[in-house]
Amino acid sequence: MNDDLWLHQALQQAELALPISAPNPAVGCVIVRDGELLGQGHTQQVGGPHAEVMALRDAQARGHSVRGATACVTLEPCAHHGRTPPCADALVREGLA
Repeated sequence: MNDDLWLHQALQQAELALPISAPNPAVGCVIVRDGELLGQGHTQQVGGPHAEVMALRDAQARGHSVRGATACVTLEPCAHHGRTPPCADALVREGLA
C-alpha cells in the first residue's frame, strides 16, 4: 500500500471539511484495498456524519465491500457516543482490517 498517496488523499478530503466542520475537527478518510480507492469522505457539519461514515457510505454507493480493506484517517476514529455513534464501531462492524 502506498501510505503517502492515501494519506495525502485523506488530507485533501479533510480540507473539504474546513468550511463546514467547526467546531469539530476537519477530518478526511479514504478506504483502500489492493491499491484501489473504495470510498472517501470528510466530516460534515456538527451533528452530521464523520469522515469514516461518509467514506463507508461512498464505498457502498460505489458497490464495494470494505471487508479486509484499510481506512486511512487523518485523526483517530472516535470511540465515544455523542451526537453520532462511535466511528471505531462502524469500521469494526464493516470488517475493515
